Amino acid sequence: MRKLQFKKILLIVDAIELREISLQEAPLALYEEIANEYYAMKLSAVEELFDFLVSTKLICDTGNGIDLTPAATVYAKSNQNSRLEAYAIVEAFLKVEKVAVFFQKQCQQNPFCRKEEILQQLGNNEIFCYLAQTMLFEIEKEAYRIHPKLLKGIRIIVDEYKQNDKLLISTALMAYFTDSVVSHSDLRIHYKNSERKMVDYDNKDIIYTVIPRLGIPHDRDETKAMQSFYKDTLFHEFHHACPICHIRIPHMLIASHIKPFRDCAHIFEAVDHNNGLLLCRNHDYLFDQGYFTFDDRGYVILSHELLKHMETCDAYGIAKNYRIPKEYMTKNRRLFLAYHRAYIFKDKLPS
Repeated sequence: MRKLQFKKILLIVDAIELREISLQEAPLALYEEIANEYYAMKLSAVEELFDFLVSTKLICDTGNGIDLTPAATVYAKSNQNSRLEAYAIVEAFLKVEKVAVFFQKQCQQNPFCRKEEILQQLGNNEIFCYLAQTMLFEIEKEAYRIHPKLLKGIRIIVDEYKQNDKLLISTALMAYFTDSVVSHSDLRIHYKNSERKMVDYDNKDIIYTVIPRLGIPHDRDETKAMQSFYKDTLFHEFHHACPICHIRIPHMLIASHIKPFRDCAHIFEAVDHNNGLLLCRNHDYLFDQGYFTFDDRGYVILSHELLKHMETCDAYGIAKNYRIPKEYMTKNRRLFLAYHRAYIFKDKLPS
């Protein structure tokens, strides 16, 4: 399948994933949408494509429907033959073990390899075809290697996944995607908070390299496209449901910033899913106003004002011993929760 067609289909998947469509129902739903959109495609071909997306982990089953991975979403939205497109397609397939092993080896010396060698290592012809349709490879005498211009970025992405195979999206890819969407280099766009300090990311060097401008746009609409991706990523991470009350009605769910947008020191903080929780409207309001927060282990801390009205806690379904599931307590999310406890939570906590 040609790249442009493949990317359009991924965008359709991204658009229908909030319908709570099961894995079994998804191929038919996708087939109907493709027919409505721009061209006819046999159901058997759609089923085959969907099997490929599932087997390569570009689509997952959240338990509340299907979901396209963030890296696959970035790839689908990237410009043709761009650096971002190449980075995104590599990251999208890194969940496949053979692909991860291939890039780990290739990033060491980056030798030229014959197509047959690469196919043998990847174990999948389709994956190679999609990789080869980007600017990823430098080709010389029918031999391939990662293009030298992209090697440093690919190494950073591969290393991030090597350190954390449960990574939702790499810092590097998020930085490059943000760079492609937000006009941070346009000095006519007024920024604020440039004197503030960003949270202590492990990979902050790549963030500052890709997006050197400090602060955030004064007009939040400048980040509208990234805020949409931010919400989409939180839906993916939290399986389309509020972790506290488990409501999964899309229009009742809010991508809630932990460190408020207005306080962010850098555009990356404002669009990083680690600076967010997917909450229902009720819990979003209480969290946003500082009526409750979470400690470093994910246990809820209720404000004195809420504790005075325990019937309110009961009505809102917040148990005193509630704990966010461990998988959501990422290192970077804990950094943002520390900010929430210090500056947003209504009660003063001991240092």
